[in-house]
Amino acid sequence: MNRIEGRDKVTGRAKYAYEYPAKDVAYAYPVQSAIARGRIRSLDAAEALATPGVLAVLSSDDPPALSPDADPELALFQSRDVAYRGQIIAAIVADTLETARAAARKVKVDYLAQPHDVRLRWHHPAQYTPEKVNPGFPAATEFGDIAAGLAAAAVTVDAMYTTPVEHNNPMEPHAALATWADDGGLMICDSTQGPSADRDTIAGVLGVPPAQVRVISPHVGGGFGSKGTTRPQAILAAVAARAVGRPVKVALTRQQMFVMTGYRTPTIQRLRLGADSAGRLTALDHEVVEQSSTLTEFAEQTATPSRVMYATPALRTTHRLVRLDVPTPSWMRAPGECPGMFALESA
Repeated sequence: MNRIEGRDKVTGRAKYAYEYPAKDVAYAYPVQSAIARGRIRSLDAAEALATPGVLAVLSSDDPPALSPDADPELALFQSRDVAYRGQIIAAIVADTLETARAAARKVKVDYLAQPHDVRLRWHHPAQYTPEKVNPGFPAATEFGDIAAGLAAAAVTVDAMYTTPVEHNNPMEPHAALATWADDGGLMICDSTQGPSADRDTIAGVLGVPPAQVRVISPHVGGGFGSKGTTRPQAILAAVAARAVGRPVKVALTRQQMFVMTGYRTPTIQRLRLGADSAGRLTALDHEVVEQSSTLTEFAEQTATPSRVMYATPALRTTHRLVRLDVPTPSWMRAPGECPGMFALESA
């Protein structure tokens, strides 16, 4: 098979989002929340602004104009509320990345911290059944008589399984270069798995027509789902470039990718199986508890494989969600199937 992009990749000619050249480019670096839940009382950026080479400080003190309908994870600087540790609360724009990163440490933030809850547990009092699980499956399904199927079984299994948080961390970090034209058009080189959807989301957040946004992404250095939806670096690059009137680059660090680019939710799963003496299932009951953020609901489709893998006269699958003070989970390779099949096949 001919990999038409192979030669460019192995010879280093392939350009990734951060590598595109731009004249008079500036660099943005996020300032992240140090608390898990609360509110920003005040943000003192005077020392950062006095740093030679710093062009601007973006924060909720002077929020950029974004759509009120924007995904809360992308609505940068629109609120003083803090929903999780590591949330972007400000950003430094400077003439070099080193200057921006150094100045970010000079921003002083006074918080009103509030009690937080970041621990997923089976009997969490705030758990609920979402209307759907990703991408549009019903959260619960049932047919047959589970109790009768278990009672009639010659052999039963009743077991609990847990899976941990899993993080996407591809070789190419999430990065973007944003350039505004004089006519109001935006060109953004973004690390994305879906340029068309990325364009539409960016346009929606910024409140401009999609026709005015052009996304360039011929090569992606890994994604596993984490680049399947728009991430904050694209919006940060765009609002920073608009603020300073220059092209702006943003590249998330490895540490920042653990809170800004989605992850697979941890799960707690209970599997109850009944089988007759010949080993044929008489009942299958799969219950799942998982987490999302307080900002955005995302429910992994963990139990959906159990709906189709094995024939049984009685089947029930349920998903319950807990909104915690954590970043929002999202797509990761084999969403739902990975944690759900682990529990099902183990049982």
